[in-house]
Amino acid sequence: MTKSRPISSLRYATVALIGGMALGSAAYAQQAQRPLPEEAAFARLAPELRSLLGHLSPGEALRQVEFARQNLIALGQPSPTREQMRRTVQSVLSPDGYSVLGASAGDTTFPPLSPLVTPPPPALGR
Repeated sequence: MTKSRPISSLRYATVALIGGMALGSAAYAQQAQRPLPEEAAFARLAPELRSLLGHLSPGEALRQVEFARQNLIALGQPSPTREQMRRTVQSVLSPDGYSVLGASAGDTTFPPLSPLVTPPPPALGR
């Protein structure tokens, strides 16, 4: 009987090892199927943006969307419509390059004057 105990404990160890490997590989397979955070964020984009950005990797596409969003904020559109966002992303992706359209009040505001700074002296009359 003493000889059967080591064999049964060896069988138990083998079964436990095989079972652990099976559970471990199943957990690894589930983990491998989870999308990356960039892929999940790309999937949450509007369908028209996904179609425009489909040729880029998810990370690069999100960088382009963020660049377009920052430009819209700079132009005074912190909450752009879907159409404004689509047009801006399309401009960013254009092969001609992207230039921010200026929104200025004219020569009188460049450089912007602070109320704490004395305005420049008037031009001398001739």
